[in-house]
Amino acid sequence: MTSLQSGSVLVLGGARSGKSAFAEKLVKASGLSMHYVATGRAWDGEMQARITEHRDRRGAGLADP
Repeated sequence: MTSLQSGSVLVLGGARSGKSAFAEKLVKASGLSMHYVATGRAWDGEMQARITEHRDRRGAGLADP
């Protein structure tokens, strides 16, 4: 994985492609602060469960505004 010193990285991919896990791993390896932009909507129970999993994984320091 490439070392990041500063700047922004935009991670794109299809639904359920591992974008969030990849981005989280990348930022943790860099030691930089994490900023989240999530655009998913909970249209059904499955999506609500996925959103909840993401929120739990990112921790209290990155709570919703």
